[in-house]
Amino acid sequence: MRHQALTTSSLPSLMMPCPVCAGRMVFNGRHPITADVEDTVYACRNRGAELIRTSLRKAANPDDNRTSAAA
Repeated sequence: MRHQALTTSSLPSLMMPCPVCAGRMVFNGRHPITADVEDTVYACRNRGAELIRTSLRKAANPDDNRTSAAA
């Protein structure tokens, strides 16, 4: 049996519990800090608390970094 190719998800890889009420935090936005670092913001639906997760940005496809001279 063949499997169909699935598209990758743009959803966050980790859902965080609210530090105040332990309720569900929802994705609220992503903000680039530098070319390599970004902040992902989660907000609590119940309390309005925000949690900021700082992480390295995903690297671009290595094939995209080739110059026209190298191709």
